[in-house]
Amino acid sequence: MQFFAVRKYALSLGLLAASAMGLCAWNAQAQSNEKGATVGFVTEFSGNISLIGEAGMQSAQLAVDEVNAAGGVLGGRLELKVADDASDPNIARQVWEKIVAEGVDAVIFRETSAARVAVLPVAEKANIPAIYANAYEGGDCRPILYTAGEIEPQKVVPYLKFLKSKGASKIFIVASDINWGRIVIEMVKKAAPEFGLTIVGEEFTPYNTTDYSPVITKIRNSGADVLLSALGGTPDNVAFFKQARSSGLMQSLKVVANLALDDTTLEALGSAAEGSYMIASYFMTDPSEANQKYLSALRAKFGDNMKAPGIYSEPAYDSVHLYALAVNKAGTTETSAVLKALSEVEFKGGPKGAIRLTPDRHAAMPIYIAQATAEGTYKVVESLGVQQPPKQCDPQPPFGMPK
Repeated sequence: MQFFAVRKYALSLGLLAASAMGLCAWNAQAQSNEKGATVGFVTEFSGNISLIGEAGMQSAQLAVDEVNAAGGVLGGRLELKVADDASDPNIARQVWEKIVAEGVDAVIFRETSAARVAVLPVAEKANIPAIYANAYEGGDCRPILYTAGEIEPQKVVPYLKFLKSKGASKIFIVASDINWGRIVIEMVKKAAPEFGLTIVGEEFTPYNTTDYSPVITKIRNSGADVLLSALGGTPDNVAFFKQARSSGLMQSLKVVANLALDDTTLEALGSAAEGSYMIASYFMTDPSEANQKYLSALRAKFGDNMKAPGIYSEPAYDSVHLYALAVNKAGTTETSAVLKALSEVEFKGGPKGAIRLTPDRHAAMPIYIAQATAEGTYKVVESLGVQQPPKQCDPQPPFGMPK
């Protein structure tokens, strides 16, 4: 396990367990500093999600630079303490305990759904704001939590409608055997009958599966004309799509659709997923002026080391800006004030356009459908407009943990 920091800040490698009183004391000390703010940023720099984690860190670092160039927060600088969760929920929990104990005003995190469930009790115990900079399945409603990424309930129904328009009738599903995969596939199965779609098979595979030939055989024998993939992580998508392409499966299906093949992973995959579809709020190939400005700034900062941003990494950029806007609006880093302000501010300078969080702790945003090219990039083929997330939190959570 390794920890990183934007200004060469280094955390010790020893993992500390902190009591509730200790966490609260450290948090109170951090929030007494009313000039500038320190934010923890936790993501994956090792393990099977590391490529996306690196892209997320780059977006977060760029946003911090922009915030500080524009005057910072509360008359001081915004600082990041960045840590690796090793793509492991158990390590993630230990990392959060360590970074919160070191003293941060909030945590922005780009982690898996399993890690999210594991780590948020740490933020609840410490009563500090947590902003989830990722797309996920929806439904997590906690007093200290906001989600800046899209949620699957914004996308499943319009996506199935699109697939039906492409001639889909019989769907085989392959998904990673993780919280997100199981939950989103249940959404698909529930909505499919509305469009006359039949699920003819499903297969859940563990992370880092290398041999997909048994799954490919099942898909071929199922009679499916559509493959819906909810595989997560770069290694699994690379292994599956290369084997599906070389076996002729890709060519035999009427439609191949993805729920988790973002730009970052597609770039690593190359042409193997050519022709398949993806639904998301952000695609790197968006020609808009706002997105081109964002990409130019990333290239200028990271040069040849720039990682392709996608729906699982770009929200880190929005999250940093939203937190900075909220702190400046609140005039303090105090938790309840910042959490309230997060539901009142709007970030207009992001590559997706304006992002506004609500007291329901999620955000409306534009959703697009794109098709993979032979060059390992996406081309947008349909805009679904701004999709409002169905209500997630009833009742709406308070701004901070109850005293």
